[in-house]
Amino acid sequence: MDPIALRLRNEPTKDPTGGKKFSQRMQREVFERGAERFGWADRDPEPRSMRDGEWLVGMGTATAYHPVLRLVADVKVRLSDDGSVLVQCGFHEMGMGAATVQAQIAADALGIAYEKVRVEYGDSALPSGPMAGNSNQTATVATSVLAACAELTRKVSALARRTGTTGQEPAAALRAAGRPFLEASVGSNTRLGALGSQGRFLTNFLKDQRWSKAARGAQFCEVRVNADTGELRISRWLGMFDVGRVINPKTAASQLRGAVVTGIGMALSEQSLIDPRNGRTMSAGLDSYYLPVHADIPPIDVAWLDEPDKTMPLGIIGLGEVGTTGVAAAIANAVYHATGKRIRDLPITLDKLL
Repeated sequence: MDPIALRLRNEPTKDPTGGKKFSQRMQREVFERGAERFGWADRDPEPRSMRDGEWLVGMGTATAYHPVLRLVADVKVRLSDDGSVLVQCGFHEMGMGAATVQAQIAADALGIAYEKVRVEYGDSALPSGPMAGNSNQTATVATSVLAACAELTRKVSALARRTGTTGQEPAAALRAAGRPFLEASVGSNTRLGALGSQGRFLTNFLKDQRWSKAARGAQFCEVRVNADTGELRISRWLGMFDVGRVINPKTAASQLRGAVVTGIGMALSEQSLIDPRNGRTMSAGLDSYYLPVHADIPPIDVAWLDEPDKTMPLGIIGLGEVGTTGVAAAIANAVYHATGKRIRDLPITLDKLL
């Protein structure tokens, strides 16, 4: 049976692990759109049936999945009388564009230009800052940024009514009142103290637990296996994802491609070797722990549905890790299609293919 048809036939209407309703599940759509974009219909279903000279060609697919987690974040948003906005939060920026995205969110919420927003992060004065992990940071910080911006807007509107500047730019109210800035805070730095953060975490947790929430996707790959030497190469890749609303397409695409590269390393080269005599890791350095390099990676096509999850702030789900899940499985399935051999242990090395 066609692997995609098998998955679509078994699509559940509710979470089979607990019976909860899905907040959003578009697994069928990612498989159908991904199959069309990848050219899945050109696949001969019989293993070892597609060949290009000395290369055996195979196509594989697998499901991508990562659960949604939302924590709490202390956020302070300050509007200055020159019209600029400062957003402060103790989150981590490791190069994936977290500061860029939160500036976009704040600018949109306040109705000002993106160029007027500056983001400061990693401040210990705002201790509740979500880690850059578990695909939670964007949605977590956005929840607090939106709340702080809403409170700031309320304060500005009240000040504008008192100063007769209603309808003008927000900073006009500050200048009319002779105030250099106006700010709003959300989190443990407010009068609620640490209890405020705990309460907001519990509120978010209980809201999220009403639903089964996850980022999802479909991974598609084409591999070529040398019939004589067993050399394995990945020639094409497509990841199609259901990750809610995407705030910044450029940073999102970069994260998803990097996640696929991580999965390729997991499938083909990365391996922790343990000495059974003493339990020491023998592959403890990059001289013996092999990561994929540029020549190992094919062009990676990524796409998403951009359908907001209505139960999340701005419809954000999170996409940091979902791009890695399913990668190794898709490669193993493509290897089976190319060679007729089922490889169930990673990494897929030459000795397992010969």
